Amino acid sequence: MFPLITPRFFIRPFTAGDIPQIAEAVQESRETIGRWLSWCTDEYNVPEISHWVAQSALRIHEGMAYDLGIFEQTSGRLMGSVGINSIQSGYQMGNIGYWVRQSEQGQQIALEAVQAITAFGFEQLGLTRLEIIAAEHNLPSRRIAEKTGARFEGIAYNRLVIHGQPTDAAVYSLIPAR
Repeated sequence: MFPLITPRFFIRPFTAGDIPQIAEAVQESRETIGRWLSWCTDEYNVPEISHWVAQSALRIHEGMAYDLGIFEQTSGRLMGSVGINSIQSGYQMGNIGYWVRQSEQGQQIALEAVQAITAFGFEQLGLTRLEIIAAEHNLPSRRIAEKTGARFEGIAYNRLVIHGQPTDAAVYSLIPAR
């Protein structure tokens, strides 16, 4: 099942050995991804990351979510994360989420990773609908959704809560080829 291989990256579940790289990527990226992801703050520390990595492994084991690291093939450097979460097996659907560390943004990393996780969701998990939910004003994330070919379905009011504030979000969907 893992790793997922793309032309430049391997995508796999996080392990305890990744914790230092996660901490480094989060601290480097507070200005860009911290604006949109409430957990990306100065206070996000190694014990919290350790707990998150352990919980991620449990969610994968239970088939509830797949939070995966994007690693550069030659160096093994953590570039970001991509995943499918909020899986509703009865409806055969889930949400795709992604982030790329600040120093690596603008290189189509998220696009490559989203394409890989989409194929994984449809082909290996048997999902029939994947959604990308991005804050209405998170234009970089919305551009990735559009470049994947996801269909814009509209703005959902108060769909996300970011830093404690209800936030309107753009809803995109991907479905397998018919």
